[in-house]
Amino acid sequence: MPTDKRTIQSYNRYALKWVERIRSGENSAHVFLEKPAMYSRLPKMIGKSVLCIGCGSGEECWKMKKLGAGKVVGIDLSQELIDVAKRSYPNLNFQVMDMEKLKYPGGSFDFIYSSLVLHYVKSWRKTLKEVYRVLRKDGVFLFSTHHPFLWGKEEYYRSRKIRDLWFNGEFKVSYYHRPLSEMIKDILESGFAISDFLEPKPVPACFKKDPEFFKIYRNMPLFLIFKLEKRV
Repeated sequence: MPTDKRTIQSYNRYALKWVERIRSGENSAHVFLEKPAMYSRLPKMIGKSVLCIGCGSGEECWKMKKLGAGKVVGIDLSQELIDVAKRSYPNLNFQVMDMEKLKYPGGSFDFIYSSLVLHYVKSWRKTLKEVYRVLRKDGVFLFSTHHPFLWGKEEYYRSRKIRDLWFNGEFKVSYYHRPLSEMIKDILESGFAISDFLEPKPVPACFKKDPEFFKIYRNMPLFLIFKLEKRV
């Protein structure tokens, strides 16, 4: 099942609020946990052809470019977020595109990056198939998603769906939550090899800025990160 239309509409309607939230540096889960962990697993970027799936307003695409990537493409289903990305980083390539239907020839990219995006689709199979297709041999797919330990409570497993309300109930999105066993199964059936797996913890700097968040999530996994390789 593709990304819920109401989720896309929410990102379009509240794009500027979302960008303000992301760029504020006040989101501890991103600043002190997920982003440091993801960046610690990046391969060498010099000259690489890179695709960012679910790029939002483009900050991580700019990060890849600063690290020396040769070509960086960012895709997202939100037209409004893509418009912000184009205005913010006019020298990069941004497109409105579905991650389940990548409009690129096979073997187009050396590295594909996706931060907290795959939980917007119920099944990973189409996305993994497309990512595998457009990666070159020995290419790497690095992605993060919600950890089922925290997000996959019993009631979520029954429906595989939870709706979160953000911005005082204005921002409505749909997440899909799955057992770790199903995640692993989809990855292995896609043909990828798992070269790394991480349950990140907050970096030490978090303790000074947000001690409560640090105390909670140093022992409770909020996200998980997979690093996959296309070896054939």
